[in-house]
Amino acid sequence: MCVNGFVGTRVLIAVLCVALATACSSGPAPKPTAATSDSAAPPVVVSPLGKSDPMELRIERIGVRSSLVELGLDPQGIVEMPPANEGMQAGWRQTHPQQWIIVGRIESNKARGVFYRLNDLQQGDTVEVSKKDGSVARFTVTRSERIIRDDFFAEAVARDADEQGLRLITCGTRDNVIVHAAPAQ
Repeated sequence: MCVNGFVGTRVLIAVLCVALATACSSGPAPKPTAATSDSAAPPVVVSPLGKSDPMELRIERIGVRSSLVELGLDPQGIVEMPPANEGMQAGWRQTHPQQWIIVGRIESNKARGVFYRLNDLQQGDTVEVSKKDGSVARFTVTRSERIIRDDFFAEAVARDADEQGLRLITCGTRDNVIVHAAPAQ
């Protein structure tokens, strides 16, 4: 009986190996007919601003990834800064139909803020903004400015107000960095 059990086990293993080999050699698996959210890249919009609100900022070159909160205006009509106690939070404001500004802190509570390395951006670097409609707006850095001066934030927001595209602006310190970016081609 032990011999028949041993032979039976060998036959079962052989049958399973043949079945497995047949199943694996039947060709490639069929491709899915519809893209899933995990596999499909979000559409890139030709006109990056449009009417959909920005939701997330990504700047690979300096390791930035931040959700975006809409910034209001203070009583004098100046764009508010992101909360001082949330240094890794960036905020946005549409200054006119063809321009967004994104504001972030260099430091907060003696820790690095979301724009701590903003001054490291160089001409040609890419900035991506995911939007509420699922699209991604891509911008290319065209220039940057660094101005050491107290109370510069309001002036930084007002400068180049007619420029089209995106401006990244630091706030909360006297080390002011403004990065200008145009829609990517």
